[in-house]
Amino acid sequence: MWSLWHRRNQVRTSSKEYPLSLVAPTASQALADFQRANSSDALQPRSYGQTRNQWTPPVEGEIKVNFDGAQFKDLGKAGLGVIIRNSRGQALASLSEQALLPFSPEIVEAMAAARAISFAQGLGFTSFILEGDSVNVIKAMQSDDESLSPYGHILSSAKSMVVTGSSIKYSHVGRNGNTVAHNLAKHARHVRGFSVWTEDVPPHLSHVIFADHG
Repeated sequence: MWSLWHRRNQVRTSSKEYPLSLVAPTASQALADFQRANSSDALQPRSYGQTRNQWTPPVEGEIKVNFDGAQFKDLGKAGLGVIIRNSRGQALASLSEQALLPFSPEIVEAMAAARAISFAQGLGFTSFILEGDSVNVIKAMQSDDESLSPYGHILSSAKSMVVTGSSIKYSHVGRNGNTVAHNLAKHARHVRGFSVWTEDVPPHLSHVIFADHG
């Protein structure tokens, strides 16, 4: 429809020729570009410099907060997962939360990042490493410039919530290094609102956190 309207306006307002035969190929190319830009591989690229594919604990005295998102299209819901761990890999707190499903997978990731910050700060942690497997979200959080992406407003709001004097570092990890947060996000399918576990994770995920770090 846009291609038809664009041709109509070009014919009316421009001296350049715009053959009707170009409308279909232009529309097909635009659709292909859109699908490629919004494919899951484009939204969550697997390379980010030398991307780690295993979770690694922070140094002694530091805290790491991992986040991830999941989509439940059959429910029209999204899942947010957050796990806070210390330098020994021990869970300090974890969260599974259900939210309304937005139109983009990366918006879910941005929502999870924002929730991770508010969750950690709500528990009194003001210095931590925020880690996720969405390279675009991590890059946007690291940047001082305002993101013009569809989820930029979510990240801007998250940054504005950061407590004065806090120290937050940002880290990207491969999907295999974010398995606990990923499973917490998927567990949100079975949660009404949100659930929090103090110094633990849901019982059925105990083996996941053990396998993740031992």
